[in-house]
Amino acid sequence: MLIKMLGGVMQATPEEMACELFEQRVTPFMANCESRPRISVRFGDRQLDLDKKTKRNGRFEQWFLLDSADLQTVECNSGATTEFEITVRGAESQRGATDRALVTLLPRQGISVVSDIDDTIKQSAVGNRRELLHNTFLRKFKSFPQMAETYQHWASLGTSFHYVSASPWQLFGPLDQLREDDGFPPGTLHLRNFRLRDQLLKKVILHRKGKRFAIQKLIRNLSARQYILIGDSGEKDPEIYRKICRKHPGNIIGLFIRELPGHPVGPERWKKICDDLPGGVCELFTDGKDLQEKAACLFEPRWIRS
Repeated sequence: MLIKMLGGVMQATPEEMACELFEQRVTPFMANCESRPRISVRFGDRQLDLDKKTKRNGRFEQWFLLDSADLQTVECNSGATTEFEITVRGAESQRGATDRALVTLLPRQGISVVSDIDDTIKQSAVGNRRELLHNTFLRKFKSFPQMAETYQHWASLGTSFHYVSASPWQLFGPLDQLREDDGFPPGTLHLRNFRLRDQLLKKVILHRKGKRFAIQKLIRNLSARQYILIGDSGEKDPEIYRKICRKHPGNIIGLFIRELPGHPVGPERWKKICDDLPGGVCELFTDGKDLQEKAACLFEPRWIRS
């Protein structure tokens, strides 16, 4: 019923609804999660059995501490990337299923880029409901020109990346595949958490919240780092970033907004944003090359904390 409703909202043809790409995109929204399995994490020689079970939607969150001896077992220095194992054990799978993931130890100080995804690095057309849904479920994801090259250049300078989006976490796979295929640097990926049974799919896709909470949590956890915020003018990125600048004035050194055709920022709106980041760089940009040129000063030594 929900798939049929989604097809009606998208005004999709029966051929489009039957295509392999649509099935791949919509299947994670329909998956049934096993009831509250246990999670174990192996990092080097140390295995941690996490106290918390997963929630009913299959997600979980828990902090754990590693000491220097744990890090030496995997020869992981600050800024390096290594693998860890996650094992899931549930009532129906006592043996457990194991997968591998990457972890990066960030230096306490340095520059982190917080980048929106939709209409910032990925062509989504958020302002057009039908186009947004077609781009989400029926078309191959496409990135904007030269954005990956700019991010790669910054990564070569030691910059870390955090991709933040109001897109549902069920799109993690294709979004991470876009990042890999188009050459965007690895980074943390923060997506919206929800269950399909709790909310209609069209409202979840079109009603996009939660980015400010995710970014502020990131800054609180890594409070000694400096941040560059990158978004677009299509939704509320300028206002969200403005509030973050006011909340964490000492952490934000740059704010860049892609000005989308048909969605101008406007001088009054832009002045309010610039006024809340007096010590940083506020600029509008059109493409990756323009962004790289306007942000070049932020990577000069004077912007790096000692």
